[in-house]
Amino acid sequence: MVADKRPRIEADVDGESSQLKFEDLVYSIEKLQEVQDDIDKIDDEAFENVLEIEQKYNAIRKPMYVKRNEAIRSIPDFWSTAFLNHPMIGALLTDEDQKIFKHVDSLYVEEFEDIKMGYCITFNFNPNPYFENTKLTKTIKFFNDGSMTVTGTTIIWKEGKGHVDVSGDAGKGNKRPLSKESFFNWFGKPRPEETKVEQDWPALSHCASLRRAPLTTLIYVSNVIPHQNTGRGLD
Repeated sequence: MVADKRPRIEADVDGESSQLKFEDLVYSIEKLQEVQDDIDKIDDEAFENVLEIEQKYNAIRKPMYVKRNEAIRSIPDFWSTAFLNHPMIGALLTDEDQKIFKHVDSLYVEEFEDIKMGYCITFNFNPNPYFENTKLTKTIKFFNDGSMTVTGTTIIWKEGKGHVDVSGDAGKGNKRPLSKESFFNWFGKPRPEETKVEQDWPALSHCASLRRAPLTTLIYVSNVIPHQNTGRGLD
């Protein structure tokens, strides 16, 4: 009888050695992969269903966001207070940024119809002494190949308030450079490193998160309205 010369795989399980024929191991791995492929298909189907539901409720939420912004307009300096007290965004605001934020009228985050493909963040401003724009936007687009593009509004600064934009092109008015740490460097032409937005400029994801209550309201309320019993802000 010819000896079986097919390779065997040795495994040490709880101190005991066992042997598997190579083809048996390959078969087991293939079966495992088949099961994993089925799980992946279920996950993909679940993801698509979740997106479909999210799109449905985005449409339902939209008029409520309009109502919320109308309510916010009656609260002085709501957005400047909320952004300044945000644990991540607040650290990005310079003294001048804080003054500009007092003129924010509303904030909207609008996802694309296919929400996997990106979203647009829009800041609407009341007439102000800083720039001509009535709104500033930042649009993030994702592509199937994993790449992304980031575009934003170029700020048209008023006389005496102008800045040099982040690309190095002078804006209107004064040529005084804007601090590199300024929140408003986020707009205009994207910087080369801005393709790594989530890592290099955390304001993006945090601005998007501010659209949903109760986060925005709590950030504001916890620092403005003292707790009824203790006199401290809400935790």
